[in-house]
Amino acid sequence: MKTKVFQALFPLILFIILINSSCSPATPTPLSPDEIVQKAAQRMKSLSGFHFVIDRSGASAFLDPAHTYSFRRAEGNFNAPDQAQASVRIIAPGLVAEIKIIGLGEKYWETNILTGEWMALPPEQGFNPAILFDPKIGIQPIIEMDLTELVLSGIEEIEELPGKQLYVVQGKMKGERIYPMSYGLIGPDRMDITLWIDPKTFDIHRIVITQPRQNDEPTIWTLDFWDFNKTIEILPPTSGS
Repeated sequence: MKTKVFQALFPLILFIILINSSCSPATPTPLSPDEIVQKAAQRMKSLSGFHFVIDRSGASAFLDPAHTYSFRRAEGNFNAPDQAQASVRIIAPGLVAEIKIIGLGEKYWETNILTGEWMALPPEQGFNPAILFDPKIGIQPIIEMDLTELVLSGIEEIEELPGKQLYVVQGKMKGERIYPMSYGLIGPDRMDITLWIDPKTFDIHRIVITQPRQNDEPTIWTLDFWDFNKTIEILPPTSGS
């Protein structure tokens, strides 16, 4: 009796299975590391703005030919295509100081390390994040065109974003183009690079660049990004500000 019932219901069961199978979403084709990075570069180019932190560890990176002032950290905001403001921490013999910088198009200002007074300087004479993050010539097209030997090494979270799983892509980066726009701090030699990228939005949350060793110690740059597509008003400095 049970056999006859099953035989009678079998066509209906098979029909339900086929319907469910046809309604199930297809398994997405895994992206290659090159495709992930290209999508991330395009996403970063499209952003209207973001908050950033640039942190240097390891061997010193000097801001002056005399090797007196060493870059330590910068934190600020970028508005596309050419506005940025940041506080920059600098280390000198017996001194840890912060200067403020503002870049608005071709205009650039920074505060004097001793007096705190604002000074207008040529854009190429200071560490200007507005140039470093310029969508046409900055780190976005560098990520798009200057990375090689890319490998998707896994999916993981970073401490600052608990519970958020990110692609981890590793590779090599040419240093010739980033060298002038980073005020000679990053490059010009070939470097290691690791990117942490959101699989859904392709936002780049972190970039770590490791430069070749100097005096047996590499220089490591960590760039963190958040507040994607958020902009703030950036104005020229005023006297006493």
